[in-house]
Amino acid sequence: HVFGRAKVIPDLALAKGREAHRYAKEIGDPNLEFLAAGGTAMTLLDLGEIEDANGWIDRAASVATEHPSPLRARRLETWRGIGDAAAGDAVGMRAHLERAVQQAADSGLPAARCEALARLAAESARLGASVADEDLLALAERSAAEASALCGTLSGHAPWGAQADAARARVGLARGRTEEATTLARAAIDALEAARHEDLNLEVLLPCARILMEAGAPEWEAEVRPFVRFSLAMVAQRTMDEDVRVRWLRGPLGTEMAELAGPIEAAGTTGAGDDERVDGDTRLLQSIVQGKTNAEIAGELGIDEAAVARRLGELYVTIGASSRADATAFAFRERVL
Repeated sequence: HVFGRAKVIPDLALAKGREAHRYAKEIGDPNLEFLAAGGTAMTLLDLGEIEDANGWIDRAASVATEHPSPLRARRLETWRGIGDAAAGDAVGMRAHLERAVQQAADSGLPAARCEALARLAAESARLGASVADEDLLALAERSAAEASALCGTLSGHAPWGAQADAARARVGLARGRTEEATTLARAAIDALEAARHEDLNLEVLLPCARILMEAGAPEWEAEVRPFVRFSLAMVAQRTMDEDVRVRWLRGPLGTEMAELAGPIEAAGTTGAGDDERVDGDTRLLQSIVQGKTNAEIAGELGIDEAAVARRLGELYVTIGASSRADATAFAFRERVL
C-alpha cells in the first residue's frame, strides 16, 4: 500500500490499502487500521473521488476516537484539510491544516512542524492561486518560509523543503513575479534530484512544471516536459486495473499531467504510409486510453468484437505492447493519439 502510494500505482494502493484495513481490524491493530484508512482516502482523492475519500477519513476518525493519541489527531486534521482542499473548501482546509500545525508545535518535534507547515503552504498556494485570494497566498508564503527555515535544521532529505519552495513559486507566479517563481521552481526540482528520491512527489513536480512551462524556461521543453511524459507513461503502464487506470487518468492528477505533457499529435504507428490504417490505429489507441471495452469500440467502429480483438492484437504487435496498460503507456510516451 505504501509502495503504491509513493510510486503512484493507484490500483495497488487502493487494493492493498483496503486489504490492510480489513486485516488490521481482524487482528485488532488500531495503528495499522488508522493508517490504512487514511492512505486509502488519500489515494481516492488522487482519483478525484472526494465523497468516497471522506468515508475512509471517517473510518480513520473512528479509530482515533477509540484510541486517541497526539499523532493520530494531527494526521487526522491533515487528512481532513487535504480533503477540504480537494473539494475547494478554503475555510475548512485552513482550519484543519492550521490546527495540524499547532498540534505539531505542541509536540515539540521540528520535523512534524516542518511537515505540517509545508502541507499548509502547498494547499494554501494552490487554492489561493486558483481564486486569486491574497489572504491564502500570504498564508502560503509565511508557512513556506517557516517550513524552509525548519527544513534547513533537519537531517536527511525530507521533501518538505521542496514542497515549500514549490508553494512559494506558485505564490510568486500568482503575483506576477515570474523570475522569482522560476528560480524557486528550479530550486524545488533540484532539491528532489539531489535527494535521489525515487518517489514521483507529484505535489512538487506538477506545480513546478506548470510554472516553468508558463515562464517559457529553457529546461521546460528540454528536460521537464519529457520527464512529465515519461512519468505519465509509467503510471499508465504500472496500473494494471483498467477501471482504476481510467479513473486516475480522468482525475485531477492524471488530467493535469496529460495537460502538461502537451498536445498529443497524430502520428503513424505502423510506419507503412497507409493513412487509413494509421487513423484506425490512432482511434484504437484513443479508445484504449479512454478505457472503452471491445464491445464499445465495436459499436463505434461498426464492426464485430472479434474484428476488434484481431485489430487490437495487430496493434499490440506493431507497437510492441502486450496489454492495454502497455498500449496506454506507449500512447503517452510516444505522443501517438
